[in-house]
Amino acid sequence: VKAANAFAELDVRSNPKAVEAFLTHVEHRMGEFDAAALCKFSPIFVIDFMSASLRRAFLQRCAEAQAGFQGELDECRNIAAVEFALRKENHSVVAGMQPWVKRYLEKLKQHCAFDGWGAVSLPKAASTRDELEQVAALAHKHQVNPVSGQSKRSVDIFSSNLHRDVSSCLSYLGITHENGVESGPFLLDIVAQDMAQAHKKIIYEVNAPHHFYEGTEQLTAERKFRQRLLARLGHKLHHVNAHQWSQLSPASRITFLLRIQDEATKANIQLAPLSSPTRSPGLKSIGVPRTPRQRLALQQAGTAVRA
Repeated sequence: VKAANAFAELDVRSNPKAVEAFLTHVEHRMGEFDAAALCKFSPIFVIDFMSASLRRAFLQRCAEAQAGFQGELDECRNIAAVEFALRKENHSVVAGMQPWVKRYLEKLKQHCAFDGWGAVSLPKAASTRDELEQVAALAHKHQVNPVSGQSKRSVDIFSSNLHRDVSSCLSYLGITHENGVESGPFLLDIVAQDMAQAHKKIIYEVNAPHHFYEGTEQLTAERKFRQRLLARLGHKLHHVNAHQWSQLSPASRITFLLRIQDEATKANIQLAPLSSPTRSPGLKSIGVPRTPRQRLALQQAGTAVRA
């Protein structure tokens, strides 16, 4: 399993014969994997590396072992991501499975819908300490208030220090946002409110240094897989990349985020129906920040740039 996950994480495709030989070996030994081992397979390996026959064997073995239902709740995270990806990208594979495998996948889907905490894939952390903080924050985020019966959705979950930095800048600008919002089996980094249309959202994808292969500006396979599935959900992601952010001054970072907000606002208005109230006369000021703090920040940024 570790070797399979290494293939997926490093996106090893330079030697097709070696990959094919490894996949054949995994298929021959599929019956030896128990529920715990099956849950450890990377969704990237299952979706992007496994052949059609191996993927069918994997799903059948998962159904036989009831993978995801035998151990701790968070063990089903990888299996949940596999089920979601198959449903969004390879529905024909699921349609061709035996009825008992389909029932298992439907049971898994319902379980994930009921227990979001156990099914959500946490963003890859830069260190073990950050990972523990994410787990604790996610557990707290899904605690239910015994009085109101509502979850405490205001708890922030950060994927990196860069994520915290971007969130702090948005808070300084007075832009309402939330960190770590569930969407399918993933957590959206930042979901901010549109400055012109409160019912519209602007989604930031914060790509920290550990989300790139070392020494390059190429996103890791795990990050690309995540963003591909979020696109399947219809999300428009606005990227904040570490190598760009680090080169900006504090004033330029404010300008950078305001530009993203402005461009996203204009795009949202263009997509709105003609009868929408947002198409009314006040569109001339779309590119202008909406709050005094945002205007002041933009003025300060302009002053700093001129200086």
